[in-house]
Amino acid sequence: MQKYNVQTVTTAAAARLGAKPVRLMGFYLYGGSAASSVEFKNAATDTGTVLFSADCATAIGQWVDLSEMGGIEFTTGCFCKPAGTGAIVYAFYD
Repeated sequence: MQKYNVQTVTTAAAARLGAKPVRLMGFYLYGGSAASSVEFKNAATDTGTVLFSADCATAIGQWVDLSEMGGIEFTTGCFCKPAGTGAIVYAFYD
């Protein structure tokens, strides 16, 4: 059984994680291009304050585990916005 909710978000389809405020527990960013990155905004849409961001190189992945520190709380909502050709984010949240 899964411990956290999981959502896949691509560059072409930036999206809100879940349907309410969430706690981001970790994510895996796959870099489809040299400029692959992701922003997690405290908002229901592509607005609001960036609370966490990351980047990685082409054809590699970057795993970030936030569970050790209790995750990051997004009180308004968590909008996940990957950037870069072919970037994919697998987000784990409560």
